[in-house]
Amino acid sequence: MSTVRVYEVETDNEMLADILVRHGIEVGRGAPIIAVYGKDRNILKALREEDRPVLGISPPGVSAKLAALELREVPRLRELEFRVINAIRLEAESGGQKVRAINEVALLPAEPATFVRYSLFVNGEFVFNDLGDGCLVSTPVGSTAYALAAGGAVVDPRAEVLEVVPVNSALRRPPHIFPSSATLELRDVRSVAEVYVIGDGVERIKCKGSATIRRCGTARLLARVGAASKHVKLPPSALLIKKVLEERGPLTASEIAALTGLSIRTARYALERLRRAGLVRSFVDPTDPRRRVYVA
Repeated sequence: MSTVRVYEVETDNEMLADILVRHGIEVGRGAPIIAVYGKDRNILKALREEDRPVLGISPPGVSAKLAALELREVPRLRELEFRVINAIRLEAESGGQKVRAINEVALLPAEPATFVRYSLFVNGEFVFNDLGDGCLVSTPVGSTAYALAAGGAVVDPRAEVLEVVPVNSALRRPPHIFPSSATLELRDVRSVAEVYVIGDGVERIKCKGSATIRRCGTARLLARVGAASKHVKLPPSALLIKKVLEERGPLTASEIAALTGLSIRTARYALERLRRAGLVRSFVDPTDPRRRVYVA
């Protein structure tokens, strides 16, 4: 696996630019890498618009799945290695208007608890009719976001596929997987309310009876190469805590001990092992600054 090191970036965040320059990173227009400071929505916006690799940097204490590092790790940036994740970029069109997405394109009614009827066609061939709360067309990167909550499968980010996930299907339509080269059409869209085509939960257009979704290139996201991406030998207590944090986090050390039945001393030791391995993060509890909480 080839890796990338970061020495020069472009960013529109002045605070981040100052910190990067202070720690030996060149900042300028036309740099080979785009550095984005913020949450997942900020990183997604850059991925929708940029063909250059995007480096996500999250604020302290903010869990951003697409960020490769936190702001406090910038002093070590020149030492770190990254790999490039090729992310499918989608474009959806309806009535002459278009939206783009990295996670998913959603077909949803404007009013909650309102049914939508639609038919799915792939490369011009009928697949199924459905009646439900809507439909998602997800990329592998987006399979752990809205699509997962709607009952979709977790897809390896390297897979060249698109996942169609009916939302609360009254006809119990299951998720379907198609090649990323396929052209997907949601035809005969009907509802008592307005229906929207929405990209990444942000960009939206009115659905004019049908929507066409297809791939429109590849975005590139930098992901950290480090202990978290390697086979780390961990004690059973650490593996148990990691699983609990993935399902129930964020949690304090005492909450983890109570849930797992481990002693507080064992829980703290395991958390430190996980933190050093890059598998969990800790930050000050915003509801009680005297405590720290942990997330996987």
